[in-house]
Amino acid sequence: MNKKLFEKVKGLCKDTGLSEKYLKAITEKMGGSIEDDSTDDEAIESTANLIAEVAKESQGEATRWANKKNPPPTEEEEEEDSKRQEEESKRKGKVALDEATEKRLKEMEEKIANYEAKESKEARAKEVVKAMEKHKIPAYLRDRLAKSISDDEDIEDAVSAYKQELITNGLDDEHSGGSKAASEKQIDEAADSLLESITVK
Repeated sequence: MNKKLFEKVKGLCKDTGLSEKYLKAITEKMGGSIEDDSTDDEAIESTANLIAEVAKESQGEATRWANKKNPPPTEEEEEEDSKRQEEESKRKGKVALDEATEKRLKEMEEKIANYEAKESKEARAKEVVKAMEKHKIPAYLRDRLAKSISDDEDIEDAVSAYKQELITNGLDDEHSGGSKAASEKQIDEAADSLLESITVK
């Protein structure tokens, strides 16, 4: 096979995607009239063009045959395939976002839970103050008594019970019946005793 002829054929068919093996075979079959050591450029050029045309033609036929065997997808199939790819892309995107989203959601849930707990605590504290004012619990006892009310205890019941204890122990001026006021030391001792008896242990 004339090397110069083969190189010429290769150059003419470089964009066809045809294999070198195929080009070699067709050059050997069709370039038999050109001697291996021939330097006749005009004959080589003419034969190379002919071989390249046949090669391209045979490639076109092969493509048509392949398309006939495996027809191109219909419009409906293309739409289905497009939908499939879109769903797959969404699924992959979702998976990628899931971890980041989950982390973000947990952070937000924690913030909301903390906020709600704080809000609930503040609202309960206001209810306790309101109940203390309603039952006229002495101001010096309010903070200490408020701390002894557990979270699940009914505020109204607890405060009214404290009020009754104060009256019973003579620590409530309003219900002392005009008796001589107790000394500060006595009041403090009685208050400590009352708190000790009602504080949850």
